[in-house]
Amino acid sequence: MNYDFLTKALEAGKKGQNYALATIIEATIKGTPRKSGAKMLVLEDGSLFGSIGGGRNEFAAQKECRKAIKSGKPKTVVYDYFGHKGQSICGGQIKVFIEPFTGQKNFIICGAGHIALPLSIIGKMLNYHVTVLDNRRNFANKNRFPHVDKILCGNYAQKLAKLPLTQNTYIMIVTQGNEYDFACLKTVVTSKASYIGVISSKTKRIKFLDQLRKSGISSKYLNKINIPAGLDIGAQTPEEIALSISAELIKQTNKKFTRTEKFTKGKK
Repeated sequence: MNYDFLTKALEAGKKGQNYALATIIEATIKGTPRKSGAKMLVLEDGSLFGSIGGGRNEFAAQKECRKAIKSGKPKTVVYDYFGHKGQSICGGQIKVFIEPFTGQKNFIICGAGHIALPLSIIGKMLNYHVTVLDNRRNFANKNRFPHVDKILCGNYAQKLAKLPLTQNTYIMIVTQGNEYDFACLKTVVTSKASYIGVISSKTKRIKFLDQLRKSGISSKYLNKINIPAGLDIGAQTPEEIALSISAELIKQTNKKFTRTEKFTKGKK
Protein backbone atom coordinates (compact mmCIF):
# COMPACT_ATOMS: atom_id res chain seq x y z
CA MET A 1 0.00 0.00 0.00
CA ASN A 2 1.58 3.28 -1.09
CA TYR A 3 1.50 6.68 0.61
CA ASP A 4 -1.00 8.20 -1.84
CA PHE A 5 -3.42 5.36 -1.19
CA LEU A 6 -3.22 5.83 2.58
CA THR A 7 -3.66 9.59 2.17
CA LYS A 8 -6.78 9.09 0.05
CA ALA A 9 -8.32 6.83 2.70
CA LEU A 10 -7.42 9.27 5.48
CA GLU A 11 -8.89 12.23 3.60
CA ALA A 12 -12.15 10.35 3.00
CA GLY A 13 -12.42 9.44 6.66
CA LYS A 14 -11.75 12.99 7.85
CA LYS A 15 -14.49 14.28 5.54
CA GLY A 16 -16.93 11.89 7.18
CA GLN A 17 -17.15 9.72 4.05
CA ASN A 18 -17.74 5.99 4.40
CA TYR A 19 -15.66 3.79 2.13
CA ALA A 20 -14.52 0.21 1.56
CA LEU A 21 -11.22 -1.44 0.70
CA ALA A 22 -11.00 -4.38 -1.68
CA THR A 23 -7.79 -6.37 -1.15
CA ILE A 24 -6.61 -9.41 -3.09
CA ILE A 25 -5.70 -11.89 -0.36
CA GLU A 26 -5.01 -14.85 -2.66
CA ALA A 27 -4.14 -15.12 -6.35
CA THR A 28 -2.92 -17.93 -8.59
CA ILE A 29 0.70 -17.63 -9.70
CA LYS A 30 -0.19 -17.16 -13.35
CA GLY A 31 -3.06 -15.61 -15.28
CA THR A 32 -4.33 -12.84 -12.97
CA PRO A 33 -3.60 -9.17 -13.76
CA ARG A 34 -2.88 -8.29 -10.10
CA LYS A 35 -1.45 -10.39 -7.29
CA SER A 36 -1.95 -10.69 -3.53
CA GLY A 37 -1.83 -7.34 -1.74
CA ALA A 38 -3.31 -5.25 -4.56
CA LYS A 39 -5.90 -2.85 -3.20
CA MET A 40 -8.75 -0.66 -4.36
CA LEU A 41 -10.60 2.02 -2.37
CA VAL A 42 -14.27 2.62 -3.19
CA LEU A 43 -16.38 5.55 -1.92
CA GLU A 44 -20.15 5.49 -1.40
CA ASP A 45 -20.80 7.13 -4.76
CA GLY A 46 -18.80 4.39 -6.51
CA SER A 47 -15.71 6.46 -7.26
CA LEU A 48 -12.54 4.46 -6.77
CA PHE A 49 -8.80 4.80 -6.23
CA GLY A 50 -6.32 2.06 -6.98
CA SER A 51 -6.99 -1.17 -8.87
CA ILE A 52 -7.28 -4.91 -8.38
CA GLY A 53 -6.96 -5.65 -12.07
CA GLY A 54 -9.61 -3.79 -14.01
CA GLY A 55 -12.30 -5.29 -16.19
CA ARG A 56 -15.51 -6.99 -15.20
CA ASN A 57 -14.10 -8.51 -12.00
CA GLU A 58 -13.02 -5.13 -10.70
CA PHE A 59 -16.45 -3.75 -11.56
CA ALA A 60 -18.06 -6.63 -9.66
CA ALA A 61 -15.81 -5.94 -6.65
CA GLN A 62 -16.74 -2.26 -6.82
CA LYS A 63 -20.42 -3.21 -6.52
CA GLU A 64 -19.63 -5.49 -3.57
CA CYS A 65 -17.77 -2.63 -1.87
CA ARG A 66 -20.81 -0.37 -2.16
CA LYS A 67 -22.99 -3.11 -0.68
CA ALA A 68 -20.55 -3.55 2.20
CA ILE A 69 -20.58 0.19 2.91
CA LYS A 70 -24.36 0.03 3.32
CA SER A 71 -24.40 -3.16 5.41
CA GLY A 72 -21.29 -2.38 7.44
CA LYS A 73 -20.22 -6.01 7.12
CA PRO A 74 -17.01 -7.36 5.52
CA LYS A 75 -17.04 -10.31 3.14
CA THR A 76 -14.77 -12.40 0.94
CA VAL A 77 -15.51 -12.98 -2.75
CA VAL A 78 -13.82 -15.10 -5.42
CA TYR A 79 -13.42 -14.12 -9.09
CA ASP A 80 -12.31 -16.39 -11.93
CA TYR A 81 -10.46 -15.55 -15.16
CA PHE A 82 -11.11 -18.90 -16.86
CA GLY A 83 -12.93 -17.50 -19.87
CA HIS A 84 -16.28 -19.11 -19.19
CA LYS A 85 -19.44 -17.11 -19.79
CA GLY A 86 -19.35 -13.92 -17.72
CA GLN A 87 -15.65 -14.36 -16.86
CA SER A 88 -12.45 -12.74 -18.05
CA ILE A 89 -10.08 -14.88 -20.14
CA CYS A 90 -6.68 -14.18 -18.55
CA GLY A 91 -6.77 -17.44 -16.63
CA GLY A 92 -6.42 -17.90 -12.87
CA GLN A 93 -8.42 -16.87 -9.85
CA ILE A 94 -8.36 -14.20 -7.14
CA LYS A 95 -9.87 -14.08 -3.67
CA VAL A 96 -10.81 -10.56 -2.56
CA PHE A 97 -11.50 -9.33 0.95
CA ILE A 98 -14.04 -6.48 1.07
CA GLU A 99 -13.74 -4.35 4.22
CA PRO A 100 -16.02 -1.36 4.94
CA PHE A 101 -14.86 1.64 6.96
CA THR A 102 -16.88 4.37 8.63
CA GLY A 103 -15.72 7.95 8.23
CA GLN A 104 -14.95 10.16 11.20
CA LYS A 105 -17.99 10.61 13.45
CA ASN A 106 -18.68 14.27 14.18
CA PHE A 107 -20.72 15.25 17.22
CA ILE A 108 -21.99 18.84 17.26
CA ILE A 109 -23.38 20.10 20.56
CA CYS A 110 -25.41 23.29 20.22
CA GLY A 111 -25.24 24.95 23.60
CA ALA A 112 -22.44 24.94 26.17
CA GLY A 113 -24.41 24.76 29.41
CA HIS A 114 -24.80 22.20 32.20
CA ILE A 115 -25.73 19.22 30.02
CA ALA A 116 -23.21 20.03 27.29
CA LEU A 117 -20.23 19.64 29.60
CA PRO A 118 -20.72 15.97 30.62
CA LEU A 119 -22.13 15.20 27.15
CA SER A 120 -18.97 16.47 25.47
CA ILE A 121 -16.81 14.38 27.81
CA ILE A 122 -18.76 11.23 27.01
CA GLY A 123 -18.63 12.15 23.31
CA LYS A 124 -14.84 12.16 23.41
CA MET A 125 -14.83 8.85 25.30
CA LEU A 126 -16.88 7.42 22.41
CA ASN A 127 -14.31 8.70 19.88
CA TYR A 128 -16.44 11.41 18.31
CA HIS A 129 -14.87 14.55 16.89
CA VAL A 130 -16.68 16.95 19.22
CA THR A 131 -17.66 20.52 18.33
CA VAL A 132 -19.30 22.79 20.90
CA LEU A 133 -21.24 25.82 19.69
CA ASP A 134 -22.62 28.67 21.80
CA ASN A 135 -23.29 32.39 21.39
CA ARG A 136 -21.80 33.22 24.80
CA ARG A 137 -18.05 33.69 25.04
CA ASN A 138 -18.02 32.95 28.78
CA PHE A 139 -19.40 29.48 28.01
CA ALA A 140 -17.79 28.68 24.63
CA ASN A 141 -14.12 28.67 25.60
CA LYS A 142 -11.18 26.32 26.11
CA ASN A 143 -11.12 26.82 29.86
CA ARG A 144 -14.57 25.26 30.11
CA PHE A 145 -14.08 22.68 27.32
CA PRO A 146 -10.34 21.86 27.17
CA HIS A 147 -11.08 18.33 25.92
CA VAL A 148 -13.16 19.07 22.80
CA ASP A 149 -11.86 19.32 19.23
CA LYS A 150 -13.50 22.58 18.19
CA ILE A 151 -15.28 25.47 19.89
CA LEU A 152 -17.41 27.92 17.92
CA CYS A 153 -18.81 31.14 19.36
CA GLY A 154 -21.39 33.24 17.56
CA ASN A 155 -24.84 33.12 16.01
CA TYR A 156 -26.11 29.53 16.21
CA ALA A 157 -27.81 29.32 12.83
CA GLN A 158 -25.02 31.10 10.97
CA LYS A 159 -22.30 28.90 12.45
CA LEU A 160 -24.26 25.70 11.81
CA ALA A 161 -24.96 26.65 8.21
CA LYS A 162 -21.22 26.73 7.50
CA LEU A 163 -20.49 23.26 8.89
CA PRO A 164 -20.39 20.17 6.63
CA LEU A 165 -23.22 17.91 7.82
CA THR A 166 -22.74 14.38 6.48
CA GLN A 167 -24.38 11.10 7.41
CA ASN A 168 -21.61 10.71 9.99
CA THR A 169 -22.73 13.88 11.74
CA TYR A 170 -24.65 13.72 15.01
CA ILE A 171 -26.25 16.88 16.40
CA MET A 172 -27.57 17.58 19.90
CA ILE A 173 -29.45 20.83 20.46
CA VAL A 174 -29.38 21.93 24.07
CA THR A 175 -29.06 25.73 24.10
CA GLN A 176 -30.03 28.25 26.78
CA GLY A 177 -33.35 29.23 25.15
CA ASN A 178 -36.22 27.85 23.07
CA GLU A 179 -35.67 30.47 20.34
CA TYR A 180 -32.08 29.30 19.90
CA ASP A 181 -33.10 25.64 19.99
CA PHE A 182 -35.59 26.23 17.19
CA ALA A 183 -33.13 28.28 15.12
CA CYS A 184 -30.64 25.39 15.32
CA LEU A 185 -33.27 22.78 14.51
CA LYS A 186 -34.61 24.64 11.50
CA THR A 187 -31.06 25.03 10.16
CA VAL A 188 -30.18 21.33 10.32
CA VAL A 189 -33.51 19.50 9.96
CA THR A 190 -33.13 18.86 6.22
CA SER A 191 -29.43 18.00 6.43
CA LYS A 192 -27.89 14.55 5.97
CA ALA A 193 -27.07 14.28 9.68
CA SER A 194 -27.82 10.79 11.04
CA TYR A 195 -28.93 12.06 14.42
CA ILE A 196 -30.69 15.27 15.42
CA GLY A 197 -31.66 15.51 19.07
CA VAL A 198 -33.41 18.33 20.91
CA ILE A 199 -33.81 18.76 24.65
CA SER A 200 -37.54 19.10 25.04
CA SER A 201 -40.76 18.94 26.99
CA LYS A 202 -43.97 17.53 25.51
CA THR A 203 -45.33 21.05 24.93
CA LYS A 204 -42.11 22.17 23.25
CA ARG A 205 -42.15 19.11 20.98
CA ILE A 206 -45.68 19.89 19.77
CA LYS A 207 -44.87 23.55 19.20
CA PHE A 208 -41.59 22.94 17.33
CA LEU A 209 -43.00 20.26 15.02
CA ASP A 210 -46.03 22.41 14.27
CA GLN A 211 -43.82 25.38 13.37
CA LEU A 212 -41.68 23.22 11.09
CA ARG A 213 -44.74 21.82 9.31
CA LYS A 214 -46.08 25.34 8.73
CA SER A 215 -42.73 26.35 7.24
CA GLY A 216 -42.99 23.53 4.69
CA ILE A 217 -40.77 20.84 6.24
CA SER A 218 -41.99 17.40 5.14
CA SER A 219 -42.70 14.47 7.44
CA LYS A 220 -39.66 12.51 6.24
CA TYR A 221 -37.46 15.11 7.91
CA LEU A 222 -39.65 15.59 10.97
CA ASN A 223 -39.55 11.85 11.67
CA LYS A 224 -35.75 12.01 11.96
CA ILE A 225 -35.86 14.39 14.92
CA ASN A 226 -35.33 12.88 18.36
CA ILE A 227 -37.44 15.20 20.48
CA PRO A 228 -37.21 14.81 23.40
CA ALA A 229 -33.71 13.43 23.00
CA GLY A 230 -32.35 10.53 25.01
CA LEU A 231 -33.51 7.13 26.19
CA ASP A 232 -36.09 7.01 28.95
CA ILE A 233 -33.99 6.01 31.96
CA GLY A 234 -35.57 8.46 34.38
CA ALA A 235 -32.64 10.87 34.06
CA GLN A 236 -32.70 13.89 36.38
CA THR A 237 -29.24 15.45 36.70
CA PRO A 238 -27.21 16.94 33.82
CA GLU A 239 -24.90 13.94 33.99
CA GLU A 240 -27.76 11.45 33.85
CA ILE A 241 -29.39 13.33 30.96
CA ALA A 242 -26.05 13.36 29.10
CA LEU A 243 -25.83 9.60 29.65
CA SER A 244 -29.33 9.00 28.28
CA ILE A 245 -28.54 11.09 25.18
CA SER A 246 -25.23 9.26 24.68
CA ALA A 247 -27.03 5.92 24.91
CA GLU A 248 -29.41 7.02 22.18
CA LEU A 249 -26.44 8.10 20.05
CA ILE A 250 -24.87 4.66 20.45
CA LYS A 251 -28.16 3.00 19.54
CA GLN A 252 -28.39 5.14 16.39
CA THR A 253 -24.77 4.49 15.42
CA ASN A 254 -25.03 0.74 15.99
CA LYS A 255 -28.61 0.21 14.79
CA LYS A 256 -27.46 -2.52 12.39
CA PHE A 257 -26.30 -4.56 15.37
CA THR A 258 -29.22 -4.11 17.79
CA ARG A 259 -31.92 -6.67 18.60
CA THR A 260 -29.44 -9.54 18.86
CA GLU A 261 -30.59 -12.91 20.17
CA LYS A 262 -28.99 -12.51 23.59
CA PHE A 263 -31.23 -9.49 24.24
CA THR A 264 -34.41 -10.73 22.56
CA LYS A 265 -34.54 -14.46 23.32
CA GLY A 266 -37.06 -15.18 26.04
CA LYS A 267 -38.28 -11.57 26.18
CA LYS A 268 -41.69 -10.42 25.09
